[in-house]
Amino acid sequence: MKFGATYTFLNQYATVASDGVRHNQFSGRLDFTGGWTAYDHGSSAGSISLLVRSGTNIGRSQQFNLSDGIGSGLYLNCLQGGGPQEPITLNILYWRQDLLDKKLSFYVGKIHPNEYVTLSMFNNDERTQFLNGANDGNLAVAYDGTYAGGAAVEYQATPHFYIHALAVDTEGAQQRNIETLVDRKYMEGIELGFSSGSLGEEYRHYRLGMWRDDTKSSGSGFGGGGGFEHELSNGWTPFGRFAYGTNAGTAIKQIEGIGLARVRPFGRTGDMFGAAFNYSEPSRPARHHESIFEAFYRLRLTQSVRIGPDMEVSIHPTYATKAYATTLFGARMEIIF
Repeated sequence: MKFGATYTFLNQYATVASDGVRHNQFSGRLDFTGGWTAYDHGSSAGSISLLVRSGTNIGRSQQFNLSDGIGSGLYLNCLQGGGPQEPITLNILYWRQDLLDKKLSFYVGKIHPNEYVTLSMFNNDERTQFLNGANDGNLAVAYDGTYAGGAAVEYQATPHFYIHALAVDTEGAQQRNIETLVDRKYMEGIELGFSSGSLGEEYRHYRLGMWRDDTKSSGSGFGGGGGFEHELSNGWTPFGRFAYGTNAGTAIKQIEGIGLARVRPFGRTGDMFGAAFNYSEPSRPARHHESIFEAFYRLRLTQSVRIGPDMEVSIHPTYATKAYATTLFGARMEIIF
């Protein structure tokens, strides 16, 4: 059995906020992971994985959410996401079955769709990379960021080409178990992709996907999108995402983003720099087309501690009463146990 844990502190300050909303938030999140290989016979294997999280506001009500207070629809702090802090949640618990010399894998249980579709090595981990939701998955892919009951399949057709597919409960959530599966409201998605190289060694990844969903309160919808990362020989990596969907079935129906990242800047192993700009169009009845720019630097102090500054500029927050722009200055520290 293997276990791991990280604790991430984040302090954010917004230069402008909606009337009556505090400008700053200091918070932390514990991520506890576990894995057990039940058996491994070479060509086939079975294992269990889990993820438990606990978020807290420090010196502030647990109901407070700065991103929600600003009116953003793009989640300016994905460590918390939307809504109040959750004291403890079982986000992931699934069985993985590997077959055909481990080229074919099935996952059943409480899953996270972003593990199988829209996954990026350069803009996907809110603990050490971008904080905003447009760069943490793809907000225009319905339920990409949820944690709920479902199933997924991965097939590595060739050393470079893969096919991923999944179905997940649209009524589930990280703070609930799988009882809503009986409602039979699902999101189904499929992604085709090509990858080569390894991180830091001219890594390339191109992908296209489609999805459809049925929901209890937001209707049914469908859409598609794609993304890419193309690491150059000098270490700089242009990347991008796009997705388009219907007015129903998802809160954000269109998003386009482009960015630039660098692993091992200045030759420092463990460090990373990233900057990205995203434009979004929400589904009705949201008020504004929100754009966001974010830049960060991750500095590895030791094998167990990583720190760094972060800056986000939100232009016309999606749900704000009036159109305005605000800048969030952040400081982040991740402790690896």
